Amino acid sequence: MQFDKETQVRILQVAAGREEGQDFEEQDARIAHIMDLHPEFDDIWKLGELGMHPQEIGGQIVNPFVHTVLHVIVDKQILTGQLEFVEEAYRRLKDQGMEDHHALHAVIAVYAELHFANFRQGIQFDTLDYESRLAYLSFEDSNSED
Repeated sequence: MQFDKETQVRILQVAAGREEGQDFEEQDARIAHIMDLHPEFDDIWKLGELGMHPQEIGGQIVNPFVHTVLHVIVDKQILTGQLEFVEEAYRRLKDQGMEDHHALHAVIAVYAELHFANFRQGIQFDTLDYESRLAYLSFEDSNSED
């Protein structure tokens, strides 16, 4: 999944279909599930393209589109085992007592930081750095940052 216009349209279509009770297959079902995890975005999706921009939600500035895409990317990494170390980090956080969604957000935060730092520098995503950072990620570290 990319941060592009096509993905924006797809997310808005899933949001509209979800509102109508539509059933989805595969990736669209994952997008709908992520939307279920974030009911705070429900009104924003109704804004159409305006919902693709940063919004103030609960006192924080959040881009629901970017947040959803990041969720889909990391969710897919965990579900497919494409990068085994991602699932290992996620499971480790859960085993340490972190709630599922918070564990997913902790992994997403690492991925997002690397993705956008590499993108700004015009370099390819550094999978080894991702693996290294996730290896040191722990529930205690996440709690101290809150």
